[in-house]
This record gives sequence, structure tokens and C-alpha cells, in this order.
Amino acid sequence: MSRKSYCFVVPRFFEGIAGGAETLVGGLAHALASRGDTVEIVTTCARDNRTWANELPAGEVSVDGLKVTRFPVDPRNLDAWVPIQLAISEGKPVTVADQLTWMSESVSSKSLYSYLVNNSARFDLSFFGPYLFGTTFWGAMLNPAKSVLIPCLHDESYAYLDVVASMFRQVRGCLFNALPEMHLARSLYGDIPGDVVGMGFEPPDRGYVEQLQPFFSDNSPYILYLGRKETGKNVHALIDYFCTAKDEGSLPREVKLVILGGGSFEDLHRSSALSRGDILDLPHVDERDKQRLLRHALYLCQPSTNESFSIVIMEAWMVGTPVVVHGKCPVTRHHVVESRGGLYFSSSGDLGAVTSFYLEHPEVRRAHADAGRSYVQSEYSWSATIRRFDAAVSTILRARLGVVPGL
Repeated sequence: MSRKSYCFVVPRFFEGIAGGAETLVGGLAHALASRGDTVEIVTTCARDNRTWANELPAGEVSVDGLKVTRFPVDPRNLDAWVPIQLAISEGKPVTVADQLTWMSESVSSKSLYSYLVNNSARFDLSFFGPYLFGTTFWGAMLNPAKSVLIPCLHDESYAYLDVVASMFRQVRGCLFNALPEMHLARSLYGDIPGDVVGMGFEPPDRGYVEQLQPFFSDNSPYILYLGRKETGKNVHALIDYFCTAKDEGSLPREVKLVILGGGSFEDLHRSSALSRGDILDLPHVDERDKQRLLRHALYLCQPSTNESFSIVIMEAWMVGTPVVVHGKCPVTRHHVVESRGGLYFSSSGDLGAVTSFYLEHPEVRRAHADAGRSYVQSEYSWSATIRRFDAAVSTILRARLGVVPGL
């Protein structure tokens, strides 16, 4: 495939960013640049995904060797945005006019859009994600014939909006992170050109993994949650399940729950749980300590029901730890079933049962961990991921403009 010029547009991007979509885009951009493609990331000056304040300077910078161009976030009318946001999140009917207002008062940047218009000829394709942001919606609509979504789509109320459906049906195509995400998009919007790509990983060698020492001095088994401390990730439900399973006796008393990630435990509205002594709230740790925590966990628990990929379960498998995911999340359940790298749960009883099972059957736990590592190596090496990217882009470029089959 001849060398191409690509633009990636995301709402935030900076060194050390922990967001899954940004990590995926950054990894993909690095892999493409390393093989000789011209790559640029276009983003805003925001760091915080709650305030969206312009904390970073506008202009061109280099982030991990990538060209990144930033533009200020426009002022937002939150008095207009918040009521519509609440109505959508509660599944209430919202007019198209209100949907457009909601998108207009989302994270947006007119100077960013001007830059895209003025530089469109330089790029073979521009990629936009995730799907919910103004920078994605308005940016992609500037030149739909050259726009490709990396949507990170979930089965949620926002996915059913008229404006979102319109965007999916107008762009050139989509790159999906997992098969269930692609099936969801096509069930909602028609046979959109594109395919599953995901992201790539470079597993550490086994010698390095074996040398990772336990993070805790005692030998108590623990379940690890790794991710943002927010209800949108269903962490509050994991805490409730854990407490109920302990109280009912289905979860062994010696097992602890360790919660590590950004944000505040108070955002989970479960602060009283910390007084139990078997739930630990950890602050930020460096990469090696994160790997130590993953390596020596009984299992990584991913309780979220809305994921389009889940980087953290791949990270757990790479250091030899099985994963337990929520049974109501099609994507993470798909990974577990395809890899045979773990189990899934949907109740406090399930959580107690899978925990006891791994404690009582260490050989099965090890087999699941090994299967997960093999899955990452075969399906999500960077060479495999870039082959899928090239195939998906070829499919998208061959697709007839303005026609989405099945509509």
C-alpha cells in the first residue's frame, strides 16, 4: 500500500493521557508514522474531560514524536446544554433542534474546523472519534467524503439520536474496535463501509513479567479494578456486588478489592465502603507498579457494561492475569469468549462464585491467563492491527460515495 497522509481528530491529546480512545489513536498514529505515513493529530487545548478548560497552549507541538496541533475550545452555553444532556441520558424524547443545540454546545472549536477546511487537501483521509463530541460531529461533516469515524460506540441513548445516525450515514466509513461494536453500528445505521481494526500491543517478555514483585507485602488475594473511578464505568456496582457477596458468605473473607485509577472515590458515592478494611482505594502509580498490581491480582475485573474495546484487559493478559468481565457488555464478553482468557459475571453471586473458582482451581486460572496472552499476541500485535487497518481503509476508499447499502 502506497504511503498516505492521515489526520486524526480527537477532543484531547497530550503526553501521558489515560483515556482509552486517545491511547488507541495515539498508538495507531505512531504505528502509521513509523512505517512512513504522514500523520497529524488535531485536537483542542483542553486537558480535563469534565471542565474542558483551555489549559494547554494553542499551536503546533510534538508529543512522543507526533505532530499535534491544538486549538482553543469555544465558550459553551451550559445552561442550554445540561438540560438536553440530562434528557438524553434519561432516554427522554429530544427534538432534532434540541439535538443540534446539544451538539453545538458540546466540546467544539471553530478555529479547529477552519484548520481542517484549509488543510483538507493535504490528507487522504481524516479520522474522528469518539462519536459523542462536537469536534467529531462538526469536524466530520465538513468533508464527509474524506471523513472516517473511530466511533467507540456503545449501546446507549446517545447512539439512537437522529443527528448521530445522520453523521454515521454521511461519512465515508468507520474503523471499529471490536466485532460487537460493528454489529451494533450496522444494526442502527445500515451497512457502513469499514471493518474491525482495534489497536496493537507489544507484550513484555516473560522474563520481565516473572520479575515483577508483589505490590503488597502480605499474600492476601485481591481483585483489581483498573480504570477511571466513575459510575459510568460501573465501579459502584462492583463495590456493591463485592460487599453483598462478602456479607452473604459467597466470597471468601480473605479476598480484597483494590481500586486503582484516576478520579475521586467520592464520585462513586460509596465512601463508607472504605471503612470496611477489605476495599482499598489507590492513587496514581507508575507503569511498573501498575504492572505489579496486575501481575499479582487474582484477576482483573472489568465491570463496565459500555466498552468498545477495553485496553486494560489486554494489559492484564500480557502480564499473565485472567480477566472477569460484566456479562452484559457485548465487547468484553466477546474478548473473553474468543480468547478463553477469563470468565464473566452479572450478580454478586456470580462474583463470589468466579472468585472462589479461581482460588480453588489455580491451574484453570493459569490456563485462562495463558490463553489471554496468546490472544493478544495473535490478534492484537501491531502487525496484525496495521494489516486490518490497511484492509479497512481499502474497503472504505472503494465504497461508492453517498451510498450506504441497506438504507
